[in-house]
Amino acid sequence: MSRPLLFALIAAGLVLALMSALLFQAPELLDRHKVLTDFDAFHIAGRLAADGRANAAYHIRDMLTAQREASGTQSFMPWTYPPPFTLMMQGLASLPIGLAFVFFTLSSFAFYLWVLRRIAGETFPAAIVAVMPAVILNLRTGQNGFLIAGLIGSFLLVSRDKRMAAGLPLGLLIIKPHLAAGVGLVTLLQRRWPVLCLAAAVALSLLGLSTWAYGMGIWSDFGSAVREASGFLAQGYYPLYRMSSIYAAAYTLGFGAAGAMALQVIGALAALGLLGWACLRGLAYRHLAALTCAASLFVSPYGYDYDLTILGVGLAFVIPDLLERCSGWEVLSLLLMSWFVCGFGLGWSAVVPEETRAESAGVTLIAPMLVFLCWRTARLLCRSNDHATGSHTNWPAAGAVVPE
Repeated sequence: MSRPLLFALIAAGLVLALMSALLFQAPELLDRHKVLTDFDAFHIAGRLAADGRANAAYHIRDMLTAQREASGTQSFMPWTYPPPFTLMMQGLASLPIGLAFVFFTLSSFAFYLWVLRRIAGETFPAAIVAVMPAVILNLRTGQNGFLIAGLIGSFLLVSRDKRMAAGLPLGLLIIKPHLAAGVGLVTLLQRRWPVLCLAAAVALSLLGLSTWAYGMGIWSDFGSAVREASGFLAQGYYPLYRMSSIYAAAYTLGFGAAGAMALQVIGALAALGLLGWACLRGLAYRHLAALTCAASLFVSPYGYDYDLTILGVGLAFVIPDLLERCSGWEVLSLLLMSWFVCGFGLGWSAVVPEETRAESAGVTLIAPMLVFLCWRTARLLCRSNDHATGSHTNWPAAGAVVPE
């Protein structure tokens, strides 16, 4: 992947972000109608909190009313983020939504790019292109995929050097704790007690700050919202075609809510069990880091395609090895699989009319293909260098980019 092409893709992404800002702030300037999108929910929850009504964001009727007033649509997005993330959104609520979107999205995008560059070195262009559909999705919706993936990547970078500072990004992941399961497990099994203490201090500080800001009652409201969301998930009210979890795939295959959740639990335990086994066996760090990212994606039934930016972090650690061991066709096949995984929901949204998407989602194929992608990548990484048949000698050796 050439640098000029990468820069062109990033420039196109910035243009997309600016167009998205207009769609949030003044869609009529682009001759479009207002559509309730992810960052709308972020901004509305922040505004409610700024008005002293943070608890309202966690109640269906209040949040629905606020979203209808802001967007003029009948769509609804439940708010189930922990209070520390609500507090973060409150900090953006004083800005107009278009400006808030630009600040949040582009700053987290820059953070994500910086982390990938630090991990992948000269193979950075390949890492970002591998998850380009997820990048486009986050630039369009204003989701927090860049921020969460950047925090996980930062943890893995600092943890590689066995520094206590790794506890800072680990603690900040309290804003989306289910995606911290992988990095938390590795830290625990490696007995990195100073890192865990710092992470606990950071997380408790954020929890305490949000409790001080909103009162103890906010946690009851948050718990109620989570329980309601569980009911929505069981009834299939979420856009399952956008979800990357085993639960979503099993549900659309006809297993029902209970059967799908059982498979989700089995898959999560298997992923974390494999990660724990690899950690105790002393797997090479770059491979362990990639496995940590992959395992994190299988923990929650609420996994979405915008979370697949985490996949880019994992690939950044092992792309040099893959380019050494694989032929050109094998690299291309991995790229196409990654694009399918990251872009399935985006493609479905582009093909199926909005009013019929929920009813015609068919089988959600993200999770099965993600499993296959992880398995195929692991098989290729186990291959010795002399099996490689492609011509890619211009890429640096893995050890030169990501030391053990």
